Amino acid sequence: MTHGRQTMTLMVTMAVLMLGTGCQPLSSGAYAEEEERTLGEVADDFNITSAVRARLLRDDGIRSRDISVETRRGIVTLYGHVATEQMERRALELARGLPNVVDVQSRLVVLQPDG
Repeated sequence: MTHGRQTMTLMVTMAVLMLGTGCQPLSSGAYAEEEERTLGEVADDFNITSAVRARLLRDDGIRSRDISVETRRGIVTLYGHVATEQMERRALELARGLPNVVDVQSRLVVLQPDG
């Protein structure tokens, strides 16, 4: 399935869930021990994640396919690896520059650390 079709499928699924559950709290597997999020919070996090991914894709200086993005309650976490510390800083900068982003955390591995 192409990226566009996956995104559309996810958006339709979220819309159906929104109609069926309103703003009921949701709990998701890995986060079951944490506070539950409402569907609105999940949608907000999804939108932030999508915007960060789009920014990373548009930036020619970053290999975005090596970076995963996760958002929880407006806190963006970047996972994966980058070639240099400069690329890590750039990825963090791109994520921080978006509305509704509360904080950005790096779990990126830098393959060629500076000095």
